[in-house]
Amino acid sequence: MKALLIVDMIHDFVDGRFGSEGAMKMVEKIKTLAEKFRKEGMVVYLKDSHASQDPQLKVWGEHAMRGTLGSEIVEGLSPKEEDVVVEKSTYDGFLFTSLEKILKERDVDEVYICGVATDICVLHTAFGAFARGFKINVVEDACSGTSEEEHRRAIEYMRKIYGAKIVRSEEL
Repeated sequence: MKALLIVDMIHDFVDGRFGSEGAMKMVEKIKTLAEKFRKEGMVVYLKDSHASQDPQLKVWGEHAMRGTLGSEIVEGLSPKEEDVVVEKSTYDGFLFTSLEKILKERDVDEVYICGVATDICVLHTAFGAFARGFKINVVEDACSGTSEEEHRRAIEYMRKIYGAKIVRSEEL
């Protein structure tokens, strides 16, 4: 079975503190992908949700604080009842979360990853999938990096180092 992992499409990373035009442009594309995956697999939303002691805050300052609007998924991508939402406190959606257990319980063996930022949380979540034996696909045009250069670097890294298949949304 396949799962779409939607990484950090939350207010602080789309239209808030670390938001970008690139991230905002992806909302409709990811919404279309989610509709497709609901018919053929499953949809998982991974969202940064921090407590005051999380190490990531030392690097980036306060963001996506648990219970705030900044940590909530943007309106255009509101999860449906059958979707799964996993809160994470690190870059990797698998580390210290129930994501692996959820995917294995539903016989998922292949993941498609999209969201923000290609060079941070998407990249680290791809590693989490790689380390746990999942087949990895990265939806290149449904990811946005901290810059176009970093986006391209991360895409190539995931292809080369994790064996990720790089796909485009129209192929799906």
